[in-house]
Amino acid sequence: MATIGKYGKIIFDIKDLQYIQDNFQKMTNDQIASALGLKKTVVRMMAYSLGLKRMELEYWTPEQVDFLKQNYKAIGDVELAEIFENEWPKNKGWTKKHIEKKRRYLFLKRTSEELKEIHNRNKKSGRLAVANRKRWEATGSNEIGTIVIWQMNNFPIVHIKTESGYVHYNRWLWKKTNGTIPEGYNVVRKIGCPEIPTLEFLELITKEEHARRNKRNYMNLPSDLKEIITLRNKLTKSIKKNENAT
Repeated sequence: MATIGKYGKIIFDIKDLQYIQDNFQKMTNDQIASALGLKKTVVRMMAYSLGLKRMELEYWTPEQVDFLKQNYKAIGDVELAEIFENEWPKNKGWTKKHIEKKRRYLFLKRTSEELKEIHNRNKKSGRLAVANRKRWEATGSNEIGTIVIWQMNNFPIVHIKTESGYVHYNRWLWKKTNGTIPEGYNVVRKIGCPEIPTLEFLELITKEEHARRNKRNYMNLPSDLKEIITLRNKLTKSIKKNENAT
């Protein structure tokens, strides 16, 4: 059994070392530590000193980092991943996430103008058209008139597919029956409205009235739920801000 030496240093005997070597690929560090009566960090450090690895990490080379720094402003992350896959193939392959993560680590942020130039470049080269075609080949395309329900902030929002794409079902149904929706107005559900609305459960109100109702509903919520909603909204804003910054 391992013993504690001077200054709290852990001293392993031969049996402990052999146990770690024999079981490293079969057991987790937690399991080995429990069996030997040690802390997980101690087992991890000893395994590292013995050269034991469960996976072989593939690190960025200086050449790869330099290429990224020289080209990230003009080439998008998806295309960069493809270039890296061709030039420096690795076991796990290269993905957009690998490029994004390294850019964030190196603080390599694109300006809005640079993002616009990348978009225009991809559009001219036909990359955007190819991406859309691949997406629809993989997921399929709904017919016009198909009603779908998407979760937005954990709330179900009904959409319908039209010739110009997906639109909010509430507004589409109102306009189909009553014509154009005046500027500054929203179409909202009444109490008791079914999941897929019918016209009698919809009403036209001003955006100001809509905001007042939302605020009134929010104020009637339990305090703990209001705290959760406030935290969620702050988190959502922070995520969008970071996404725009990169």
